[in-house]
Amino acid sequence: MAFYHLFSTQYLFQSTIEHQVFHLGFALTLVFLTTLRTLKKRKLWPLVLILLLAGLVVATYMKVNYKHLELVIGYPGIVDTIIGAILVIVVIEAARQAWGPILPIIAILFILYFFFGQHAPWGLAHGGYTIPHIISVLGIGFSGTFGIFLGVSANFIILFLIFGGLMAVMGVPGLIVEVGKAAGRVLAGGPAHTAVVGSSAIGMVTGASVANVALTGVFTIPMMKKTGYSPEMAGAIEATASSGGQLMPPIMGASVFVMAVMIGVPYVELMILGFIPALLYYYSVGLGVQVIALKEKILAPKEVINSKLILNRAPVFLIPLTIIIVLLLMRFSPMYTAFYAIIAALVLSFIRKETRPTWSRLAQGFANGAVIGAKIAVVLSLVGVISQTLYSTGLGPRFMGLVEALSGGQLILALLMTVIVAIILGCGVPTVGAYILVALIVAPVLVRMGVGLIPAHFFVFYFAIIASLTPPVALAALAGSAIAGGNYWKTSVSAFKLAIAGFILPFFFVYNPVFLLQGGEPLTGVLSLIAALIALSALIAVIYNHFLTPISHLERAVYALCAASSFLYIFTGNYILFALGLLLFLGLMMLQWRTRKASQAEGISHVF
Repeated sequence: MAFYHLFSTQYLFQSTIEHQVFHLGFALTLVFLTTLRTLKKRKLWPLVLILLLAGLVVATYMKVNYKHLELVIGYPGIVDTIIGAILVIVVIEAARQAWGPILPIIAILFILYFFFGQHAPWGLAHGGYTIPHIISVLGIGFSGTFGIFLGVSANFIILFLIFGGLMAVMGVPGLIVEVGKAAGRVLAGGPAHTAVVGSSAIGMVTGASVANVALTGVFTIPMMKKTGYSPEMAGAIEATASSGGQLMPPIMGASVFVMAVMIGVPYVELMILGFIPALLYYYSVGLGVQVIALKEKILAPKEVINSKLILNRAPVFLIPLTIIIVLLLMRFSPMYTAFYAIIAALVLSFIRKETRPTWSRLAQGFANGAVIGAKIAVVLSLVGVISQTLYSTGLGPRFMGLVEALSGGQLILALLMTVIVAIILGCGVPTVGAYILVALIVAPVLVRMGVGLIPAHFFVFYFAIIASLTPPVALAALAGSAIAGGNYWKTSVSAFKLAIAGFILPFFFVYNPVFLLQGGEPLTGVLSLIAALIALSALIAVIYNHFLTPISHLERAVYALCAASSFLYIFTGNYILFALGLLLFLGLMMLQWRTRKASQAEGISHVF
């Protein structure tokens, strides 16, 4: 699968849809093979094998009969209809095996509406459709399971996931840990900052929160526990830092590629627009880690940094990353960019003995990227079924009308409804699926209410990601707690508090265009960024009841007032509110600094 997609970036030997057929055929095969490999109930293997063969049969039939199927779109024959039904069934089952039951259940409900929606109440009824027409629209007619979403997977996402898989076997995680140690020597958080720095850097190239936790958490979580962090806090820090990887340019996970296609904006522009919010998110997380370390009096050990390892492995990571950024800025396509980043990484890794992977490790890197790409592909194919149902039945506009009616035309209510839906979907649906579903239904409503197209989609995008840290089903926190051996619920609550910036920044996008570089005066932009830093800092103090030193009840109330006034400036542009927030914060910092100096004079030492 990996080599086919690398080859396809250089030679266009078949049509776009035929390329998607190959991509989906590979994806279904790998998902079912992965299930066979990990199957605990061995008596079920014949069923999985049948599904695997069914996927191959469908892909082969559609490839061989491509010209015929193009001619009968909307009016398939009996055999075509049967093959189309099998296609939808295997895609649903593959998504269930890869990601669990939530998204498949949602898809089945939409499909049932397509079949029986003419009987639906409350004004949701459609005119009714024949079974062959429905099957054609959902897949065999090269829509539904095929289309823009699967195209994004086949052309962009799979290549960047292969790149991330190769980085993992070329020693990049070890490099990131060593770089993180350098931050840990300066800041009180120690190995916790290793997690923050390392996970953000790894997230640049993987863009998957749970995979990021698994990749870096095995290094950072034991280090944090050894230093003095509780298992729950160690797992929460890693989960929070890893989830932010999907916010960190240049790759930012699968959802941004889909966003670029959905709103018609070049990916490179979204990459540029995502930098400031991502930096603010990691500033808040890093400050939170620092405050936790001071509060718990965790004295981080001075880790020995392996400078030789950094020098040997840095080129393998930095040069391909630079190639990605430069080529994207030069307006090369993401597909072309990913290809040359992969080639550069392969060449650089073989130059030095220290970074040269064995052939088996290299094969594992390609395989890991392809398997993750296969799982993303079946999700996007299934989301295409839901999207096509919304479009073909007219259900999408009805949903949008329902959202408008429930919100009463009030933007803040529509935003809060978006938050709730995104978080609920994100509990059991992969980020890219949650983003697409909410973007299809709610984002147009936000745009109709006056929100810009890009801010509306970034709003949905952020909450789809942050759902991985939201109880009761926080997948990234679940992975962190499993590695740390801590209590899952406490881990998810700690992660929720530490990631508070992720719940606030999306509202900045809507009410202040500066944060996504969408206009505004330079002075307003600078003051808004300063206000954001003050507000997030003050909020951290309120959450943890600590800053440089423990804070009193009065100080906590003043910090809360400081945060509120700074937030309100961002939303209203009132300079009086900015001045109030700034003066309060400076006064609190002076008071905290004096208290800290007095404590040190009494012999109570802290490391900051």
